[in-house]
Amino acid sequence: MSMATPAVTNFTAGEISPRLEGRVDLSKYFNGCRVLENFHIHPHGGITRRSGFRFVAEAMHPDRPVLLIPFEFNAVQTYVLEFGENPDGQGRMRVFTGHGVVLSGEAEYVRDIPYAASEFDRIRYAQSANELIIVHPDHPPRTMTRVDHDDWSLEAMEFTGRPEKWGENNYPSVVGFFQQRLVLAATPGEPGTVWMSRVGETKDFRLKTREVPLDGWRDLEIVDANADGLRDGRDGDNFVILNGSGFEERDGIKGQHADGTTRYFRYRGAMNYVASGSNKTITFKDAPGNNQIESVWTPGGELNADFWECFEVGDRTDAPAGEEPLDDDGIEVTLAGRQANAIEFVVPRNSLWIGTAGGEWTLSGAGGPVTPETIQANQEGTCGASSARPESVGFATLYIQRAGRKIREMSYRFESDAYVSRDLTILSEHITGTGLTAMAFVQEPDSIVYAVRADGVLVALTYVPDQEVAAWSRITTDGVVEHAASVYNDQEKRDELWIIVRRTVNGVERRCVEFLERDFDGNIENGFYVDSGLSFSGEPTTVVAGLDHLAGRTVSVLADGAIQADRVVGQDGSLTLDRPASKVHAGLPYVSRVQPMRLEAGSGRGTAQTKSKRITKVAARFYNTLGGRIGPDEAHLEPVYFRSPSTPMGRSAGAFTGDKIVNFPKGWGRDGVLTIVQDQPLPMSVLLIVPHLVVNE
Repeated sequence: MSMATPAVTNFTAGEISPRLEGRVDLSKYFNGCRVLENFHIHPHGGITRRSGFRFVAEAMHPDRPVLLIPFEFNAVQTYVLEFGENPDGQGRMRVFTGHGVVLSGEAEYVRDIPYAASEFDRIRYAQSANELIIVHPDHPPRTMTRVDHDDWSLEAMEFTGRPEKWGENNYPSVVGFFQQRLVLAATPGEPGTVWMSRVGETKDFRLKTREVPLDGWRDLEIVDANADGLRDGRDGDNFVILNGSGFEERDGIKGQHADGTTRYFRYRGAMNYVASGSNKTITFKDAPGNNQIESVWTPGGELNADFWECFEVGDRTDAPAGEEPLDDDGIEVTLAGRQANAIEFVVPRNSLWIGTAGGEWTLSGAGGPVTPETIQANQEGTCGASSARPESVGFATLYIQRAGRKIREMSYRFESDAYVSRDLTILSEHITGTGLTAMAFVQEPDSIVYAVRADGVLVALTYVPDQEVAAWSRITTDGVVEHAASVYNDQEKRDELWIIVRRTVNGVERRCVEFLERDFDGNIENGFYVDSGLSFSGEPTTVVAGLDHLAGRTVSVLADGAIQADRVVGQDGSLTLDRPASKVHAGLPYVSRVQPMRLEAGSGRGTAQTKSKRITKVAARFYNTLGGRIGPDEAHLEPVYFRSPSTPMGRSAGAFTGDKIVNFPKGWGRDGVLTIVQDQPLPMSVLLIVPHLVVNE
């Protein structure tokens, strides 16, 4: 026999695939877990039990899908927009900020939106300042503008030079920004086409323009013949056509605005004059006759838009036929690849990264900014992307592959001088289950990408590439997670994960809006380790109310830092405690589990794998921990004791940092597996596990 104490020093490989159970030759094997559930993995190596999901509100309609959209007006004023639907099928929007619903007067602020719940999965958006541009293939692009907390406008965008191909049920389905251009892409009829606006003009998609004035426009000037002090083209003013020239539709003339500033006016009427043999004077008239033309301004001072266009110096107008586009004009380009696959996303980087269903592309300018003459498209890969919104993390863009089973990291690799899409699930292919549907990125306090699985499980990827950390864990709750979004919370200086979760209460499904509570601060009384939970703080009481959304459900209770027995919430949403408490957290329980890979410590005759072995005891190094059990599996667990005889009954023992040793309740076997479980509403962080192992040679 040989004795060993193999140390599990970190968990930076996360939960890895069952297919790697025999790969003790991999370094990741020793940092990986068979099970890692409801824990977050720190880049430093340890794991911390995730906090609970705090209940905010029930969705506007429990039977209809919900979409959450983050909106950051600035670092202090951040919002979560809830898109839902009322019982009549009318799309509705509600606004959250500061963990609550925005009110308008005494009532919740709710406004109509033109999108039905069945269309939410095709909505894409991009924010610029206080505007959110929203696209959907069956709707014209719209701009959502924050006017105030309880005042949000939603208007269809009016474009100059709108592409003729856009129309009913054929609008762009992808939106982004690149080099001060608005980028719209992928109509159902042109799934591989990208449209870019003019530089600095997000609503101007004209492909060939010229700056006003055009050549020849300076040659004709309005004469102030009605003695009003302005050359503005009102009734009575005139201009002179020089001998041998003419004036007709699309010709321009120089004049003034009513405010005295220079303007150029382009004619769009049917009059046509030619000066032959001598100069010809043309007079502006409200009702023109011979040698007269329609007035630029109506008697009421409005532009006579049926006959004239008004331009300031520097304004753009369509270029004459045969001229080349300017560098900052709009651009239309269609990706021409082996497969005509639809564009699924665009991401602005040093070039425009594009994900299509068949591969990855970049759009860039040849040696400089993108222009109509220098734009070039390169296909970088053939992995293919799903329609889920990607997340930009550091130097990379993370996206869900076409089948939904992989998350890939698209980034530029200097050593290969190419863009590479690395598979971040290669060691944990099981983690994505039946497929992923959405992602949300949280970068404070730790860099974590959350992904929603089709079966309602949330998975978390701790992603710090410069430290070679890409570790997965599973986030489970009593319900089905349908959507996730993240938004910055300036008060707590962190990013918050918000979810839509479908839970069953009294046999009825309810959709709830909840957010992930902040990490444990070291004070047991503040520990929030329940889901769909709420808190009470005030004078000591034995009755807590307000849990209507959990009526009839069994909940866990932490009162003044001490655990009370689980109990059922009354039909009126009230909860009766065992004893009075002034700070109470109550909600649905959840279990956190960590099970490292089969232990490998070697033996006198090679590997310890497949040999009979026994774990006699387990030492664990904890940080800010209270409670928990250790054993071979969940049916055979020994408690970790933290309370000392000096701690008064009914009072919390406080968070513990240090080493604990537990005798292991199992005899000889070949697996060499241990499990740590926390199923009480208490914190746990595991930094090190050291089993005492005896191997039969």
